[in-house]
Amino acid sequence: MIRAMFLFSLFSLSGTVAYSCTCLQISHRKEFRQVDAIFSGRAISKVEDRSYAPPQPKGVSPIFQKHLDSMKRFIIRFEIEGRFKGVGGRTIDLYAYESDSPCAGMIFEVGQRWLIYAYREGEGLTDGGLCSRTKTLDKSSQEYLELRSFWFRTRARLHL
Repeated sequence: MIRAMFLFSLFSLSGTVAYSCTCLQISHRKEFRQVDAIFSGRAISKVEDRSYAPPQPKGVSPIFQKHLDSMKRFIIRFEIEGRFKGVGGRTIDLYAYESDSPCAGMIFEVGQRWLIYAYREGEGLTDGGLCSRTKTLDKSSQEYLELRSFWFRTRARLHL
């Protein structure tokens, strides 16, 4: 009975706004072509970018603006373990965004290994957000095995 009361009070105190975090998944080959960089690596540092100011677009709802205002940008440094597209060197910095939004995207922690699909943002790269293929690294996954395949990368680049 106490457990039921606790759960009921927990749910009744939670927010009343519901968000849909649905993403349109495109084919692996198409995403390979669209992103600027793909690599696997281990996060070795995470620093908040205090110079970042969240966007202030005109005409957005106060609720949406509240989520934008809660957004923080971090610079995640990765030790590169596998290069599949658009990266070189031993380390690379990636911009990652975190906010109070339930659809905020990935939260990178130091020590974790990731498969990153990234886009150019100014002078740097940013993770693709919640709807990208960026995920924790699983070297036995079909996706990772495809990326390691010369033939997959060649066919993807040639639109075959």
